[in-house]
Amino acid sequence: MEDTVKNLFEVDPKKIPSSIPLFPLENVLLLPFGKLPLNIFEERYINMVLDSLKSHRMIGIIQPKNNNNDFFTMGCIGKITSYIETPDYRLVLNLEGICRFVLHERNLSPKGYYQATIDTSDYLDDLNNLEPMVDRNNLIQKYTNFFKMKKLEIDREVLAETSNLQLLSTLAMLAPFNKIDKQAILESPNVKERINTINSILDLNTFQVVSNNSNQLN
Repeated sequence: MEDTVKNLFEVDPKKIPSSIPLFPLENVLLLPFGKLPLNIFEERYINMVLDSLKSHRMIGIIQPKNNNNDFFTMGCIGKITSYIETPDYRLVLNLEGICRFVLHERNLSPKGYYQATIDTSDYLDDLNNLEPMVDRNNLIQKYTNFFKMKKLEIDREVLAETSNLQLLSTLAMLAPFNKIDKQAILESPNVKERINTINSILDLNTFQVVSNNSNQLN
């Protein structure tokens, strides 16, 4: 019985749809196993969520590339895990990152949101929940330094309770990286390369600040 119920919640790679609604979000990153809260208030996107709830409960999160309605070619599927309706006619929902996708085609639906044809075949390993090897202390310290540079704080006690997968997703999604850096993290071929990309971005940002401070002192 327990396995039967579990199967109702798990995502079967064979049942990931090849057509999903798209939700373009500027400078927003969703990664596999990441959690993304959303506040939906535009009519077209309320319709998008309601339509998704009637079927597979999946939405594609993707970044706009520019102001000309161009999108990056890679995004991440998010599954609606919970939602509430508010008295002022909004939907507040939580998405869980499932796997990345390549955008092939998009068309405007009659309800005003984009319906996209996607391909996830190269990214089904994103569903693998095996814990990667991560130097947690080193990574958390780098993030802590980066957040301090941005005059922000992170709760290290909360991070201590996360799995390595959740740590990689949560911090990258929360960090105030620019959209190019966020896209580079998303497009890293695998988890190991994602760790390398994140470390490189953090090191580069820290180096630039140290360098700028040194130049000012000189």
